[in-house]
Amino acid sequence: MKTADACIYPYPIGDVSLRRVADELELRGFTGAIAVGIPAGCTIGHVRFLSGAEITANSVKSCRDALRDTSKADVVMVHAGDAVFNRAILGNISFHILRGIQHTDKRAFDHVSARMATDRGVAVDIDLSCIISSSGLRRQRSLERYREISRLSRKYGFMLTLSSGARSLTGLRSVRAFTLLGEVAGLDESQVSDALSAPAALMSPHKSVEVLE
Repeated sequence: MKTADACIYPYPIGDVSLRRVADELELRGFTGAIAVGIPAGCTIGHVRFLSGAEITANSVKSCRDALRDTSKADVVMVHAGDAVFNRAILGNISFHILRGIQHTDKRAFDHVSARMATDRGVAVDIDLSCIISSSGLRRQRSLERYREISRLSRKYGFMLTLSSGARSLTGLRSVRAFTLLGEVAGLDESQVSDALSAPAALMSPHKSVEVLE
């Protein structure tokens, strides 16, 4: 998994079968992806899929409760909230990827959260669909957040991932497109390369998900 899309939604969440997605990803230069909603990780052709679970919660308790239902997933992703929530989950819950950072303000993920993510081995996702599908103020805000996250990643060393959030074949992008869009989002060449291989790094050595009491 040298090149992986960190979040896709195949059928039944999305519109396309996993096999069709695998064919398309291979054509676009990918060797892997995190697929939300599939029952288990698998390999189709030359593409390795990790099973993903996604949690959206408004408190540590509800996040912890939801986490108990994700024990079979290879990768657990939690959607970011405000600064208090992000620090709480980074400090009290073990998971793999923090998603949805573009929907938060600058204070939601600062140097404190950055250090915690580095220490806990949590990656922050750059969802490229927000750059592709949005425009105007919304697009500009996403870019500003991504550029700040990229800067913090260079300074503190936490991992980044790149994702398409695709629910159909038209939502998928090539490795080259990921590279160009990543650079627009403020990632340098090394960060893009590391982000494309980050899903594999999250699993090697395998990081089990646990609730810290």
